[in-house]
Amino acid sequence: MKVTVHAGQRFLERVMNKERYSYIDIDFAMRYLLKLLKDVVPTGSATSFVLPCFKHYRAICIEGRIVTIIPKDRTSHNDKKYKYRQYMSI
Repeated sequence: MKVTVHAGQRFLERVMNKERYSYIDIDFAMRYLLKLLKDVVPTGSATSFVLPCFKHYRAICIEGRIVTIIPKDRTSHNDKKYKYRQYMSI
């Protein structure tokens, strides 16, 4: 399984609550996700699953690549409830 740069960025932003990060941080997050998900075998071409050790977050997997990390309670990428909560926290 591969991890995209976008997934590394979202892991840092959403799971680790970082607003500022460097390329080194993204690389570390990508390698951490690879190690964390080494025993996970996704089935099908597009799927999502709960991140091990982070039960409130899901990994979105497309064709064997982790493309993003989203909160578990978020139903889709266009969930208005999530956008409203996000703007309210600013």
